[in-house]
Amino acid sequence: MLPYKAEIFSEHEWSGLVEDMSFSLREGQIVQCLFIGQSDKQIADKLQIGIPTVRTHLERLFRKLNVNDHQELILNIFCHFRNGCRKLGCPRQQ
Repeated sequence: MLPYKAEIFSEHEWSGLVEDMSFSLREGQIVQCLFIGQSDKQIADKLQIGIPTVRTHLERLFRKLNVNDHQELILNIFCHFRNGCRKLGCPRQQ
């Protein structure tokens, strides 16, 4: 798991979310970077891959989740997490 500036998900929550959403290891890493506000270039530098490779992964994620951009992707993933949390009676349900 990549370090967060501010932790949004616990390690347990994150691994469950990645599994539930069927993300590959690399897709999960890219999404983590997006959640901490990194650009495509910063993601490429951090993961030591090319910017076109980052964009290929993002395009696959956009298609997989039927979204159009980074913001929609983040919102979709967070909503998926919250819906799962509510089903389990999450104390943060309010």
